[in-house]
Amino acid sequence: MDYNLIYQELLLDIKNSNLAFNIRKSLNDIYNDKDLISLINKYRETEDETIKKEIYNNEKFMRYKRLENETNLLIMKLNKIFKEIGERDENN
Repeated sequence: MDYNLIYQELLLDIKNSNLAFNIRKSLNDIYNDKDLISLINKYRETEDETIKKEIYNNEKFMRYKRLENETNLLIMKLNKIFKEIGERDENN
């Protein structure tokens, strides 16, 4: 069984899923928010913690981070499943 092929197919499914669509939409919302982009750029220049908190409290940014976490958890679950399958195959 070609686990790499299965893994690639699953990643493609994720890429084409609602989750991926929502992430792209969320990023687009951030990119189109001139005030938020300005804050991000200002933080990059100053590394001011007050600005960082303002960015992290922004609803658009929080939505993106939730979606990002959801994606990472899904990938971790897939990796765990493949590891378990691989270990079972090694033992047989």
